[in-house]
Amino acid sequence: MPKIVDHAERRRQIVASVWSLIGRRGLDAVTMRDLAAEAGYANGALAPYFRNKDEILQAAFQYAFDSTNDRAEEAIGDAGGLTALRRLCREIMPLDENRMVEARVVVAFWDRALYDEHMATVFRSAIAQWRERMKVHLLQARATGEITTDALDDVVIDSLLTTLIGFQTRALLAPGLPAQRQEAVLDALLTAFGGPSDK
Repeated sequence: MPKIVDHAERRRQIVASVWSLIGRRGLDAVTMRDLAAEAGYANGALAPYFRNKDEILQAAFQYAFDSTNDRAEEAIGDAGGLTALRRLCREIMPLDENRMVEARVVVAFWDRALYDEHMATVFRSAIAQWRERMKVHLLQARATGEITTDALDDVVIDSLLTTLIGFQTRALLAPGLPAQRQEAVLDALLTAFGGPSDK
């Protein structure tokens, strides 16, 4: 009886293998042959799963997004309000080498998304999911008095997301902002909205 291949799982395995290669060298610096070799396949063996590098990049972006969310779920646990909001933000920030690789993949994806409406839609969907999650935690924080600002929820969330994306960009293009300073900036921002620093 022929072996049943789970194509969705095989795609995930391939992406997990090539993800760090894209992160180390950038998508434009590697070929489909390089990507296949990184995943342990012969040249051309990726064709049944990915037609081109853009499809792999999209899958790599989704993998980075899902990885961030998985870490956030674990970090947040049963917490809510300001604690949950801060922990979510920290998982998006490039605080260690793993999250730096994620940032490299994400920034490579942005470049493609500028010229590809489908990729742009994937990015907007990811941001929308983070917005909704932040809004839930922000409402909890307001209900308990942890956040006291009169600023609209959308303004608070836009401030956070813009700061987080800025961290990712700066970490790649102008390194020198260590994890402690990133966290200090996040704490200062949340404190400005009425939330005490998490020390």
